[in-house]
Amino acid sequence: MEVPASHLRFPLFDSLRALAAISVFVFHVALATVFLGGPVYSVPGALLAHLNIGVPFFFLLSAFLLYRPFVAARIEGRERPGLGDWAQRRFLRIVPAYWAVLTITAVIPGMYGAFSGNWWVYYGLFQNFPIYSPAGECAGYTYRCAVPPAWSLAVEIFFYAMLPLIALGLAWVGKRIRTRSWLVPELAMIAVLGLASIPLQTTSPMGGILQVIHFSPIGFGLWFALGLGLASVSVWVQHERWEPSWVWAIKINPWIPVGLGVGLYLFMSLFVLVPYPLATFPLRDLGLYPFEFVAFGIIALLVMLPATFGDDGLDRFRSFLRHGVMTWLGLISYGIFLWHFPVIILMHDLGVDGWWPAMDFPVLLITSFAVTVACAAASYYALERPIMRWGREHSPWRARRRADAPALRAVTGPVPDARAD
Repeated sequence: MEVPASHLRFPLFDSLRALAAISVFVFHVALATVFLGGPVYSVPGALLAHLNIGVPFFFLLSAFLLYRPFVAARIEGRERPGLGDWAQRRFLRIVPAYWAVLTITAVIPGMYGAFSGNWWVYYGLFQNFPIYSPAGECAGYTYRCAVPPAWSLAVEIFFYAMLPLIALGLAWVGKRIRTRSWLVPELAMIAVLGLASIPLQTTSPMGGILQVIHFSPIGFGLWFALGLGLASVSVWVQHERWEPSWVWAIKINPWIPVGLGVGLYLFMSLFVLVPYPLATFPLRDLGLYPFEFVAFGIIALLVMLPATFGDDGLDRFRSFLRHGVMTWLGLISYGIFLWHFPVIILMHDLGVDGWWPAMDFPVLLITSFAVTVACAAASYYALERPIMRWGREHSPWRARRRADAPALRAVTGPVPDARAD
């Protein structure tokens, strides 16, 4: 089973990404079945209603994996990742697969928007922003509009565009604020980004600049900041001469942070938050959502800690994340994220036509998951992996770096090939 070289340093993150994608999938199946007729006030309903917690996992993982090469290069005195090569990898990793799903699902099961006069909005991932007047292609069909979960993908793309600026800003601050440890001003500035986003989650603005900010890395700054901060701490720990006691505790007993994360999710779901009718999607009360926003970011951080420190541990949690099935699902997790919603719609439609009782949660869950995994695997092996391989072989920036490597090696030693997913 192939694991990309970019994942060798933090191999357990693949499985965490798989768990995040599956949790979002189960959440959407519940929307189409359990919550279709209104709120469900029960323990299973409360737990299902907040499985969109996979979204903060995506944001934290992206922030960690993409920022860490920047901060590591700065601290180690190496050349930072080339922006041209980095941008090409991001584009080839995200956009072709998304375009394929957007186009295919416009035919089967017939998602709206991609072939409309506003096609450029959906293909350009601009659907979060008030830059066009809808032509009515999705009026009354919110859940059939292009690829609905792609709203979070649009936020991630925004983050990719801002990340080089964030890295430069943090480096600039670090040079001008002298402390005993470079980590102190680094985390202080990251904390400002995170805290600034919390007030923005008390409203759901529609239109104007506030909507742009809301669906930007600033609006979701806490989740990105937690990933940035963990990346910085990871580099700091790597270069410390002694291992902090809290890192040792996480390596020895990963169930401490994982248990705290699970406990916090249960507490928030059962006692603080409640499921709401489908009309109030995403099942939230704006007065309570800031608490969910903060808590779910913390939960994602806690669960990520054992995968960040001591990923070679033999405990059951890390062994589960290293399992071949979980690793494979991690490889195709982007396809799971992209395909699952249109597949749920297709399976639901077939159920309405009498093929099976698709309104039943277990049936829709099993059938949709099987088809989603098949589509995601086809996407990975037939499209995503070949395109990424082609990009590595034909990157003009990487070719230039290889050409410059002998001269650089004579002066600085071996030139590392730092790649991020």
